[in-house]
Amino acid sequence: MYPTPEYGSRARALQHEVKARVREVKNDNWSDLMEGITPSHKAYWAVAKALKSDECVAMPALKKPDNDLAFDDQEKAEYLADSIELNVRSTPPDFEHVNRVENEVLRRSSLPPKDDLPSVSADEVQNSSEVKPRKAPGLDGANIRKVLKSRLSDHLLGKGLIINEQFGFRPNHSCPQQALRLVEHISEGFKRKRKTVAVFFDVAKAFDKVWHAGLIYKLHQLQVPDRLVFIIQHYLTNRNFSFRHEKSISAKRLIRARVPQGSTLSLLYSAYTNDIPRPQTGVQLALFADDTALYLSGSNFRIITPRLQKAIDELTRWFQTWRIEVDPEKSAAIFFNYSRVKERSCTIQLTNIPHKQSIYSVASQI
Repeated sequence: MYPTPEYGSRARALQHEVKARVREVKNDNWSDLMEGITPSHKAYWAVAKALKSDECVAMPALKKPDNDLAFDDQEKAEYLADSIELNVRSTPPDFEHVNRVENEVLRRSSLPPKDDLPSVSADEVQNSSEVKPRKAPGLDGANIRKVLKSRLSDHLLGKGLIINEQFGFRPNHSCPQQALRLVEHISEGFKRKRKTVAVFFDVAKAFDKVWHAGLIYKLHQLQVPDRLVFIIQHYLTNRNFSFRHEKSISAKRLIRARVPQGSTLSLLYSAYTNDIPRPQTGVQLALFADDTALYLSGSNFRIITPRLQKAIDELTRWFQTWRIEVDPEKSAAIFFNYSRVKERSCTIQLTNIPHKQSIYSVASQI
């Protein structure tokens, strides 16, 4: 493997030296992280996941906002529960809009149902009784969620109410298909010597921050049967969570915003975002669950960007109205150019959303 034994010995020594240095850097980074960690820090989610592992080691002391340290297991459990509660709260609201929506939800809740909902049959429960062996059904049971999903799907998907641009949680739709749609749009543009600009928005903790009153309001707008809406409202209301660390369990925290993710009720997120602005100026919208993209092709970037900017501004206002946060670290504006000749700089402004911007060039023969 090595030309001489001396080179082999030297290479092995360097490998050991590199591994030792990597361990040292990791330990230093971990110490720095734990010294500066705060309740809103993203590392809390990683810590929570590590605690579920059989191979996890004892958690070091956690630093509180007042610079005090949490040493015992109960303190750590309470502290981490505080962090989770902070992360699942929705963003600061437009109070006038909030009052209007919440008052409408209260009004609808006070009225008798104007439609009927067929009773759940034994066959319906039987057909939904299959539970994945490694998935916990929860205190309210998996069957309830599956029956709700079946009824909700019959209305939203059966009647074609979910917009065509949404490829998440729909039969015969997938993430690769949505990505292929964008790739084909870019490729067709290249064949016609056209350029494309695409803006990708990554919604931060999308499922954890769905505003419950806003969701119920939108279910009514989609004309979901009143009784089904009331059941979903009851299912989401007054739910709590606790955090367990070792043998200590935190006090219960109220879940003020959130819909189930990765479960049978993920379709609720599609309902919540179903009124997303659909551009009318040729700009294309692509959705897969919480991932959102806007893109447009044209002969040059100076023609594309003003039209795309208008759609971005409208979408940003909608995000703010419905208390949806966009993760700036994962959002990007990308310019696809069929030529290697770089055009003069054109910019996309994402209002209140810091973003990355990059150019992707492709040889003109494509």
